[in-house]
Amino acid sequence: MFRIKYSREVVLKILYLMEVTDQWKTDPRAILRENRGFFKGLNEVETEFVFKLIRQVVSEMESNDRTISKKLIGWRFSRLKVVERNLLRMGMGEAAFNPERVVIIDDLVRMAKKYGDTDSYRIVNAVLDKVIP
Repeated sequence: MFRIKYSREVVLKILYLMEVTDQWKTDPRAILRENRGFFKGLNEVETEFVFKLIRQVVSEMESNDRTISKKLIGWRFSRLKVVERNLLRMGMGEAAFNPERVVIIDDLVRMAKKYGDTDSYRIVNAVLDKVIP
């Protein structure tokens, strides 16, 4: 069984840890091992999805951050919260290998409501709608 919503939440949490601890060059597998109790029950398919998405996000981060910055009206990328930045990065990263644009945006908006501030979901929805083809 492949639990994509749970897998996306694991990705968000790992990206969050990577950003707040400035571990962008650390192997995400090491972070997963160090926090094993926090990320329970990933099967092989889910683990592969998690690492595929993290690799995509990290490899294209500079380019995607510039693209996102251009679509922020009245905001600077640096002013976004860590959760918002990483949800936007995840959306662009997953769109590179998953053509289900609406499903990606819907799930990331749901996560913004769960993990972000009151209006995070609006920013995530508006920007992803502009940057995911």
